[in-house]
Amino acid sequence: MMNAQSAIRKAAAIVACAATLVTMGACGGSSGGSANSSDKHLTISWWGNQQRNDNMAKANALFEQANEGVTIDGQFFDSGSYYKKLSTQAAGGSLPDIIQIGGAELSQYYANGLLVDLTDYVKNGTLDLSDADANLLEAGQFEGKQIGIPTAVATPALIYDKTITDKAGVTIPNDMTPEQFVEISRTIYEKTGVKTNFAYGAGYEILQTMMRGDGKDLFKDGKLGVTADDMEYYFRIFETGIKEGWHIDAAAFAELTLNTVEQDPLVYGTDPSRQSWCAFLTSSQISAADKVARADQNLQLAPWPSHDVSKSTSLNYAQQWVVSKDCKNPELAAKWISWFTNDLESNKIRLTDRGIPISSKIVEEITPLLTASDQKSADYILNVVTPISAPPIALDPGNASQLKAQTLPQIEEALCYGTIDAKQAAQQFYDEATTILAK
Repeated sequence: MMNAQSAIRKAAAIVACAATLVTMGACGGSSGGSANSSDKHLTISWWGNQQRNDNMAKANALFEQANEGVTIDGQFFDSGSYYKKLSTQAAGGSLPDIIQIGGAELSQYYANGLLVDLTDYVKNGTLDLSDADANLLEAGQFEGKQIGIPTAVATPALIYDKTITDKAGVTIPNDMTPEQFVEISRTIYEKTGVKTNFAYGAGYEILQTMMRGDGKDLFKDGKLGVTADDMEYYFRIFETGIKEGWHIDAAAFAELTLNTVEQDPLVYGTDPSRQSWCAFLTSSQISAADKVARADQNLQLAPWPSHDVSKSTSLNYAQQWVVSKDCKNPELAAKWISWFTNDLESNKIRLTDRGIPISSKIVEEITPLLTASDQKSADYILNVVTPISAPPIALDPGNASQLKAQTLPQIEEALCYGTIDAKQAAQQFYDEATTILAK
């Protein structure tokens, strides 16, 4: 059986491979491949769960029906294999026409000339973004060019089981500090036997959030914006949890597919020693979590812990849509993104699968249709996050993807297996990140 160490190394190698192969492109955004307006076939790639796949298939069928002769090939993968597949396609000059992509990868793909500049399509109305927030759109802009279009509005959310917290006699505040998180985790374990998963192997977003809560940026001007001492308390949460027994053992993750809602310890399994009272996810994932939750669970949302949530909590894009340089008909691709953003019937199918739609008009139209889970997500964004929202996090440096997929997960793994301590972990991440970001 694969152990947890080999599982994380395997996942890390997959995305590290993607980062390497992507560098085969040219520099900067392009105006697309050999444009051919008569080509009416689109390939669209995304990652997610089966629910998202089903929703996208239904929505794409509507686009085909509304646009005679257009055919869509939807390609979806789990998050672990997604960027490996894209890197292979990039190397072969056969990237999908439209790609769902994240922050670090967006920067990297743009820098290597793999993406189309969509600015002209926005200006001429092919890509209608008139009802989208201008600040949100800036997250997809490089050098004055509109490269990415947010798929939806989402925000980090600590999704927790209120049944368990009530049983333990604790309340989850909306301004929880890291120290309170540790104490709550300790109490829940003592009272219920249920452990904690501090987003083992998930990447650096939580570290990034905690640094923002301290008034610092994890990345600044393409370099690390913090010191090893600044980061040490983040790593100490893992160390303390493992030593005191309230954090799930690293070996327990060997049997799980990391970073999938369906196998997150919050909702997966029945052994308390392998269960977590919380999950570090996003607001858009509450619906998927509710679908697989046990009957006795009551899932709720709160901001990720930091020393100042008004500095660390923000309205962010969920992912971004981009058009690849291999697309033969970028105008049709831009038309599809516009349709995805503004078509009511399509949004009625997808609702808040990726988060709150970026079109204010669409939000007004679909609100009465939302499920109880979606209502929780909307209420959290509108009434908890929006009043305290900080500016969105800037795009990560292009080569930060290696830190997210490989460097930090491997250091956390070593920490949880006890081969290094928190101080060593912080220094190792600082040293390796400094080297990687300097390349």
